[in-house]
Amino acid sequence: MSRRTLVLLVTIPALLCAAIGLTHPPSLNAASAEHWRTMHLVLIPIFPLIGLAPWLIARRAGVWFGRGAAGLGYGFAVFYTSLDLLAGVAGGALVASGHPDATGQVFAIARVLGTVGVVALVLACVLAGFAAFRVAGLAALPGALLATVGAVLVQPGHIYLGLGTVAMLLLAGGFAVMAWAVTKPAAAA
Repeated sequence: MSRRTLVLLVTIPALLCAAIGLTHPPSLNAASAEHWRTMHLVLIPIFPLIGLAPWLIARRAGVWFGRGAAGLGYGFAVFYTSLDLLAGVAGGALVASGHPDATGQVFAIARVLGTVGVVALVLACVLAGFAAFRVAGLAALPGALLATVGAVLVQPGHIYLGLGTVAMLLLAGGFAVMAWAVTKPAAAA
């Protein structure tokens, strides 16, 4: 895979989430419910792709790094998508249909699932950073730091305007730096 292709593959999902997040309502209420639900439906095929980036980077350091990052990325994809399905799609649908009281239970379950997903993403970023360091040395460390901080910020920020936007941009930037570093001709040798 070419350097350009790898960089695009690892950055586009987080950049798309950041762009969509610019329209994320700050709260779920009767006025925002339809947009809230629709936006999360659109995110279903995009958000899980963020979990591929650590695998695409880590596998450059060997099969075991790749497998570990793939497993953690899968954990993020499954559990964080569950958060979006419950809090985003179901929560928006409940409020739009006049049942705002039901969202408390849905959101409580979604928070737990989302936390599991974020922990998996943070661990995937740490593993990808370690793998990238093994391949590219110090050139990979800024990317590893950016991606890991971005992953940590997903918990409080999701993709909400502000902190969520920063989280997605840090992920995209960190993944780009690591992908660039692991595909340097000198690193491949």
